[in-house]
Amino acid sequence: MAYTVPETHQPCKGDRKELPNGLRELATLSEVLVSRNVNVCEVFLCCTPRQASFSIYTTGTDQDEILSIKESGMCVFRECIGAARNLNLRMSNSDDENVATFYRTMTCSRGCCYSPGPPSMAVNSPPHIRLGKIEERVTCCNPIFDVLPHKENEPTLTYTTNCCYMKTCNWCTDVEIQVYDPATDNLVAKIIKNSKSDRAELFNLKNDFLVEFLTDLDIVKKLMVLGACLLVDFNNFEHDRRFCC
Repeated sequence: MAYTVPETHQPCKGDRKELPNGLRELATLSEVLVSRNVNVCEVFLCCTPRQASFSIYTTGTDQDEILSIKESGMCVFRECIGAARNLNLRMSNSDDENVATFYRTMTCSRGCCYSPGPPSMAVNSPPHIRLGKIEERVTCCNPIFDVLPHKENEPTLTYTTNCCYMKTCNWCTDVEIQVYDPATDNLVAKIIKNSKSDRAELFNLKNDFLVEFLTDLDIVKKLMVLGACLLVDFNNFEHDRRFCC
């Protein structure tokens, strides 16, 4: 059955009302696995001139890759600036069709109290349709993100976690980020990193997030949840626990 795209936010090319491959599958799934493609050399070497990339899989026995995300930009920025670098991420499907982009300007890696402005990531749909942005609140402890639709100031989703610094918390507990609908205070999604019980996660040999959609979110909100997942990874886990640093 074709998925009807909301008229105000159409994450597809031109005037097409049907979602492209990848997003069509994402619209029907209740959970996905977001996996950063980790090179083993990154664990032992400080200098790895390689841009970040992710794969999004279905969960279950047969894990099928439905979408991929690749960073574009100057690869040296990743080593020199880390999470503070500007981010330009392209999401594509198995046909190598660009289905969404995530962009953030160079900024402080955390929305701490001395930051001149809250870090935010814009989420766009090709060709140039602005869906909204994910904005990190200015806090000194627990990270909080808000999803703001394009040209609106009221958040449609809010993300929070009980862990102040996730890169240290995950040594003793699994990290869980809860996504709420601020209008109803209902829990609508979870972003989970099972690091406590997984040695590969502890030593950065893999970097995975399980994203659970607990309610029937539209495709735009699902993209926003995935965008927040990417921000959490860049801010906390990209260079964590290397043997050389």
